[in-house]
Amino acid sequence: MIRAVLSASTALALLASPLSQAEFQAHIGATSEYIRDGISYTRGNPTLQGGLMYQHSSGVYGGIWGSGVEMKEDSPDFETDAYLGWYLPLSDRFAIDTSVTHYQFIGDSDVEIDAYNELTVRALYDDALLIGWRQAPDYLGSEHKKSAWELGYTVHTGSFSIEMLTARHRYLSYDDDFNFGDDRRDNYWQFRLGVGRSYGPYDYQLSLERTNLGNDFDGGTNFLFSIQRYFSF
Repeated sequence: MIRAVLSASTALALLASPLSQAEFQAHIGATSEYIRDGISYTRGNPTLQGGLMYQHSSGVYGGIWGSGVEMKEDSPDFETDAYLGWYLPLSDRFAIDTSVTHYQFIGDSDVEIDAYNELTVRALYDDALLIGWRQAPDYLGSEHKKSAWELGYTVHTGSFSIEMLTARHRYLSYDDDFNFGDDRRDNYWQFRLGVGRSYGPYDYQLSLERTNLGNDFDGGTNFLFSIQRYFSF
């Protein structure tokens, strides 16, 4: 199955991968565009990404992850995420994954206040069907709560993987400075279709990302290609 990790919020993909038997795992790679929650964080430009993860036999895991970003003229240079979670099998097929992630942006002192925390709870069936909920109490330093509901399914065929995901992102409160392009708009939908292949320690992924936001939000229709190289310790 594909092991590509595009952000700390998708670290669960490592837990079901062949390399996850190692206590430590690292990866480094490149992507044609960094897209998170359907919105571009590099304005259509490529960037480097990498991370380090530790997993205990109890299911407890944690790590750090980083990516270059370029969101606007006065943009930070990097995003660094630190996460801690617990993957708990309930039976041979059902599992629960919970995690807390701290998102930090580095490079411009004026935007470092945009750091925020997010809680994630996901229910999984056969590590393929996913139903998830995420909430950030102070999203991007806005003092407003943002939540997301996710529904995804991943098909595994040998070294190939096909991922389908939809999510609804919503501010639980907002003002004119923090909405999605309209005074009355507090939510948007995200859709993703991805095809990946694992080849030895390498992962390759081609994805189509789509939201119902306009291009002014860097959240229209985007294609991206990424390659990651994994190391186990």
